[in-house]
Amino acid sequence: MNEVEIKDFCEWLKLVNRRMTDQLKVDKKNYSEDWTEEVIVPESIYEILSDEEKRNWNFCDLNDIYSAEDIEELFKVKPKELNKCFSKRFYKLSEDEIKEWAVFSKLIKTNLPINEVLIIYSQ
Repeated sequence: MNEVEIKDFCEWLKLVNRRMTDQLKVDKKNYSEDWTEEVIVPESIYEILSDEEKRNWNFCDLNDIYSAEDIEELFKVKPKELNKCFSKRFYKLSEDEIKEWAVFSKLIKTNLPINEVLIIYSQ
């Protein structure tokens, strides 16, 4: 990602956070109990976040989410070879927001197993 893309991404993420906070109030929901999506990013994206934003993300061990067989099938590596990832839960990501995550995912250029943004939906 170049500097403009990073700035645009960080500004966009601020807007998503603001929209999510407003929507939680309107829906009278609690973020920790009512989240709807968990976004998982590789460390390369996490590192470009502001310090303030980083505090809202947690280390994410994909071995806790996927079986060893699924990791080998999906990411083509042994579970212990996965790169470091971080996650944050969101509330009611819009279709456009999900598409934007996919756009930012394509800007990541590494040779690491997790080289894209993953989104897991709550049950």
